[in-house]
Amino acid sequence: MGTKILSATTFVFAIAIALAAVLQTAEAETHTVSWNNTVGADYYTSFAANHTFKVGDVLVFEFTTGRHDVAELSKDAYEKCNVTGYISTPKSEGPANYTLSATGDHYFICLFPEHCDQGGQKLTITVTGDSPPPSTSPPPSTSSTTAPPPKGSTGSSSHVVTISTVFMSIALALFCLF
Repeated sequence: MGTKILSATTFVFAIAIALAAVLQTAEAETHTVSWNNTVGADYYTSFAANHTFKVGDVLVFEFTTGRHDVAELSKDAYEKCNVTGYISTPKSEGPANYTLSATGDHYFICLFPEHCDQGGQKLTITVTGDSPPPSTSPPPSTSSTTAPPPKGSTGSSSHVVTISTVFMSIALALFCLF
């Protein structure tokens, strides 16, 4: 009889862990930015307008090492394409990841000469809390083009992996129970 109680406890514990994993990964998303100076400022404006960024999300800048870099800057430095107003150490190896850890506006530019001011290689995003705020209307569009879906986005595939893990945990717990 003691073995069945232990097995039932193991089963409940395994389910609790699996559900915790699902809840934790369901919140974070990966947003991939094509980071080069040939797509133009409209691409970055459209990209920001078409994505919702939350604390915990990861922003991935896709670029070729040696041809671009990325730095998060203050608003003033961003507006002037001033390459000295860093908030964090610039990242020079692509792809570069930034985990969004604070709410508010975040400003990113390429530090290569003329990429920011002449090539428009700059991105402003607004990070909300853990869940997106309710919206009564779509975000205003400042461009007639829309950004293509992010390449290599792993948001959906990470959910598939998590759900698979949950089912495997349940199956393992049931196997131990019987």
